[in-house]
Amino acid sequence: MVALVVTGGCSLPGSKKGPLTITATFNDIGDLVENHAVQVADVRVGSISKIELTADFKAKVTMSIEDVHLPADAVAELRQTSLLGEKFVSLRACDPSPAHLDTGCQAGTATLGQKDHTDIPVTRTTEAPELEFVADQAIRLLGGVAANDLATLVQTGSVGFAGRGEELRGLIDDLAVVSSGLADQTANIQAIIDGLDQATSALAADSQGLDQLLVNLTNTTTVLANNRQQLIDTLQALTRLVQAQNDLVFDPYVQQVDLQIKQVDAILGKVTEGRQEVALLLDWINNFVYKVPQGIPHQFAQVYAWFAVCNPTDGSCG
Repeated sequence: MVALVVTGGCSLPGSKKGPLTITATFNDIGDLVENHAVQVADVRVGSISKIELTADFKAKVTMSIEDVHLPADAVAELRQTSLLGEKFVSLRACDPSPAHLDTGCQAGTATLGQKDHTDIPVTRTTEAPELEFVADQAIRLLGGVAANDLATLVQTGSVGFAGRGEELRGLIDDLAVVSSGLADQTANIQAIIDGLDQATSALAADSQGLDQLLVNLTNTTTVLANNRQQLIDTLQALTRLVQAQNDLVFDPYVQQVDLQIKQVDAILGKVTEGRQEVALLLDWINNFVYKVPQGIPHQFAQVYAWFAVCNPTDGSCG
């Protein structure tokens, strides 16, 4: 069947052709062959119609595609369907942004097929890495000096962790506990996130009030800044008032107040010393008021007398 297809000049199953013919030059195309797909945004729009070697030993790929209205500075990328799958050419617009960092981009409105020069130069083509190439680079990296470095790294790690297996095991166990704790608190964490979301929503809903608050703070700050000197003058005036009060009111009478306090203290001292006599005097007055006048009914008399109990020891008893 393959012989019949090739002999009859028919396309492979699934191949697609179009009215536009463009070329792209690659440094290396790997196992790309004719009739492989040409895609735009992962949609098949054409096929590889020819592959040839250039004079400077590069691969020139001729493609037959539909009129997809790509810009004239389109980029051709050599991609692979999977790690071991077939290669295909992907076309896209030139993008100098950090997303692709393409070079050779030309701003303009022309599209592929509208210009005589339809070749995509090697400056706007990229190749997919081959599995064999990646493996070879890994072997080169791990071989020679890199192998010695790897051996040194392993040896250093063994020396550093020698005899610390229990500590490493404890560290792993602690990490497992922490992870389990976080997993157990998933509901609480979600509640916290929901609460923050509600708080944010509430603040967003009252954005006008927040704006007014900021405006009020701005106005207040402006007023304070404008009245700063007046506040300073007021504080200085209050300071002078306090100083004048000390000089004119308190200082001249300090000695008199001190003297009066000392005199009151002396009077209280005397009262304390004669508290027994004062108590006797009060008791005598009480006897005079409530006992003596009762012996003279219906008459007023001023009686001054002192009644005391007879004491045989001092000869007062007759």
